[in-house]
Amino acid sequence: MSAWADFRLEVFGEPYMVWHDGASFDEIAERFHDDPARVLELLRAGIREGDALAGEAARNLEPTESQLPEIRALLEEELPAASGGTRSEIATSLHALGGPAELAQHVADVLLGVDHWGVRIDAAMRLTSFAPTARLVEAAAAGVRDSDYLVRYHSANTLLHWAGRTGEISDDDELFGLLVDDGGPEGWAEVARRLTEAVRQAVEL
Repeated sequence: MSAWADFRLEVFGEPYMVWHDGASFDEIAERFHDDPARVLELLRAGIREGDALAGEAARNLEPTESQLPEIRALLEEELPAASGGTRSEIATSLHALGGPAELAQHVADVLLGVDHWGVRIDAAMRLTSFAPTARLVEAAAAGVRDSDYLVRYHSANTLLHWAGRTGEISDDDELFGLLVDDGGPEGWAEVARRLTEAVRQAVEL
């Protein structure tokens, strides 16, 4: 295994459990506190291996103010070559660490891309970290019309979030009924239309 793969296993545990339960970042934050240069070196390696978890971990290191520029510089250097979930997580981390709102377009591009549905649902969820814009709402609405159910589901939840509503789309019997496979493309488009309108009523786009 690579140095990153060994480190990932030590810090986060078995990949299946990370996927199933989500990652805990307590251990990597402790290691960053003890040896920041080594952790950043390994995160760079993980990013270059296309591991989205490395990009996500970068915003969970609990750095001091003086350490932020180095983390941001690493992410900015790696973003242009990154793709898929790694690209989405790097952009989300950069934004969480003070980067501009325009980074959201990287996440939206992943949502609308050709990656595996698991990558695209993560991108749909990451969009909630950003304030809605007309382009982002359009991207999430396209996600609601996606052929994959889970992409539709999480894109709909993102629009709900931007509309200031609590809960999930499954709490709305009518819209959820349209969103499932039985609704078909016309039903999905209707959900996208209604949720887009709800966002526009909640915020000025």
